[in-house]
Amino acid sequence: MTVDFSSQEVIGALAFIIRSVAGLIYIVSILQGKTKPHLFTWLIFTILTAIAFLAQISDNAGPGSWIMGIIAFSCFANAILALRYGEKNITRGDKIALSVSLGAILPWILTEDPLYSVILVSIIDAIAMIPTLRKSWHKPYEENLTSHSMATFNVLLSVFALSNISATTILYPLAIIVVNTALIILCLWRRRALEKQTGLL
Repeated sequence: MTVDFSSQEVIGALAFIIRSVAGLIYIVSILQGKTKPHLFTWLIFTILTAIAFLAQISDNAGPGSWIMGIIAFSCFANAILALRYGEKNITRGDKIALSVSLGAILPWILTEDPLYSVILVSIIDAIAMIPTLRKSWHKPYEENLTSHSMATFNVLLSVFALSNISATTILYPLAIIVVNTALIILCLWRRRALEKQTGLL
């Protein structure tokens, strides 16, 4: 008996494995006290990725949707850990970002247009990253860039695993790639700047 796997299934499975490993690396880093996740960011990410996962399923995304499912689970785990191990300095700006993000979820629920929903989710995702970007500006070493880089790469892989490529299925993964890349660049730039200030370079 032979089992045939499509290229999308192989890529989807590979992306799923990479994301699982990246998520585990991030969780270990949190437990070791090296990474301080921001609760607001991961709470919103949990809601958004769950929404995007359901949207992709409804638009027959196929294996490409697997990665969004595991991302939703990972985000939920990070949000839970953030309650105890996360960033404790919550600013007014963080609260505003959370309020705007949560407030934008209602229009998503009310709309019947999947594309409009994904556009909203992508915008909310960018807003939800603001607390983490703000924290990383001051504390660039409190994010695990290995995990973020792997997560970004596997989302890119998931795009190639999509059975149906449309604006609805591809927009949010691309938004994640852009936002994650921005975080990685910010952390690297700030780390280098701080090292120069302390005379390490």
